[in-house]
Order: sequence, then C-alpha cells, then structure tokens
Amino acid sequence: MVFGKSKVVLALGGGGSRGLAHLGVVRVLERAGIPIDGIVGTSVGSILGTSYSLAPNAEALVESTLKYLRSDRFMNDSFRRMMFGANDAEQNFVQLIFSNVRRSVRFANLIRRPSILPGDKLREVVEEFVGDHSFDDLKIPFAVPTIDVREPREVLISEGKLVDAVTASCSIPGFFPPVEMDGMLLADVGVISSVPVEAARELLPGALVIAIDLSRELEPIDEIKRGWDNIMRCEAIAGRKLTIMALNQADVVLRPEIGEKFWSDFSDLEAIIAAGEKEAEDHLEEIQGRLRGVMRFLKK
Repeated sequence: MVFGKSKVVLALGGGGSRGLAHLGVVRVLERAGIPIDGIVGTSVGSILGTSYSLAPNAEALVESTLKYLRSDRFMNDSFRRMMFGANDAEQNFVQLIFSNVRRSVRFANLIRRPSILPGDKLREVVEEFVGDHSFDDLKIPFAVPTIDVREPREVLISEGKLVDAVTASCSIPGFFPPVEMDGMLLADVGVISSVPVEAARELLPGALVIAIDLSRELEPIDEIKRGWDNIMRCEAIAGRKLTIMALNQADVVLRPEIGEKFWSDFSDLEAIIAAGEKEAEDHLEEIQGRLRGVMRFLKK
C-alpha cells in the first residue's frame, strides 16, 4: 500500500557513527511506500537528513556515505572522525579532546579562546556533504534546530545556505565556535535534546512524527574520581531526561539496537545500517496503522 496523502516527518537524532542507522530506517520506509514529507535533524542527523532531502534516494545515499567513510581522506583525518561524532559528548568525546589538550596546549590558553576546535575545519567537512546548496534546492522540506546563545532561545532554520545551518547544528558550545547568522550566534541544540521532536512538529504541524533515538543508555556507575567526570555525568543525566521528555511527544519512537558501539567506531558500518533497518521493519505495522488512521481522519 502506498500512503500518498498523509504526512510523515522524521526527527533524526545525533550519535556519530551510530547515525548510519538513520539510513537503514529510511531504506525501509522507501521500500514500504511510506512518504517522507519532512525531516529535522541534529548533528549527524542534520548531515544525513540534508543529504537525503537534496536527493531522496536511500540506496544512493547509503552507497555514497559508505564510500566517504571508508576513504583515506576520512579515515586518516582524526578531526573528521571526531567531528562526525561530535554530538555524543557523554561517550568520551569531551575526554578525548581534553586528553589531546593536555598533551599539546596549556589549559589556561583555552580560557581566552572562543572555542577549543576551529570552526573553519568543521565547515569544510559539512560542505563535503551539502555543497553550496541552499534550502531552496531541497526536494523534501528540511529544518535544523539550533540554539541562539546570544538571546537565548531555540531557532529552527529552514532558509539560507545549508552549510551554515548544518555547521551550527554540529557546533557543540565551547568546543566549536557558534555560527554567526542574521545577528544570531547559533550552536548545537543537542545540549537540550538529542532528538528534535518539537522541531519536527513545528516543521509540519499535524504530521506523523517518527523519532529515531541513537543515544546509549546511561548505566549505573560505582564511583566518580574526578570533578570533570562528575560534571559530565550530571550533564548526561540532564540531557537524557530532556530527550526522554521530547520522545514522549513523538508518534513513533525507533531505537535501533546498536549496542555499546562507540560514536567514533567506524568499523562494521553495514551492521549499524542493518540495525536501523531491523528496527524500522519491527515497527512497520505500527507506522502503517497510524498512517491509515490519519487517512481515515482526513476523509471525514
């Protein structure tokens, strides 16, 4: 059955290499004839969401993404691998950065800098995926939720240059500089919620929202020996709580079983995509049933 009249919007979460599960979900939805009428994404979700919105072909996107992630250009560049997984701060992203900082830069110097990592290199990586396109070039409506650290407020970007919006979505406050846009300073909204359900509803009001949560569960720990670990643990707990609150507002929540795979682990990429496929297939009847319900309502 092809669902041509109802509306579906995807809310793609962040999570580094785990984000390849998004591709598996989209592949299954395409095969089932389920429309994708809008996409909202954060971090890796914004990168892959933009790519799909520019050229809605799951198989082609899977092929091009795997080719890039296996290229020498990507695998031999530690910054590119680190950036691709930048949203998953709890999974030692921050610890990785600071271990490098201790080896090469005095921490005192970081106090005087706008960010630890350069924004221009981040932008270069994003450009490889989105090119010089603007939102006007998209085949599917797409939006990027960000935080304006100047006001402060949440801002949903749906116009202008794609590279600006996606770079902002990947800019973790403090680690990458915020992106200047129309008088705003925009940064990654993942510090509030890693799955943009509310933004998805704003993009297409009344649509069926399918949220894809790639975050790892927070396991109990015995002790915390360092103050920095305590800060990060509390931030992770707060972030997870906000994400759960957001997911409760979605119509369908998909949680691909990727296990404890680290965000920067780019081995066995097909298995991550397959996890997304399996999760979508397991919920396919639920999605189809909800869409039939929407179609019956629209006929009344």
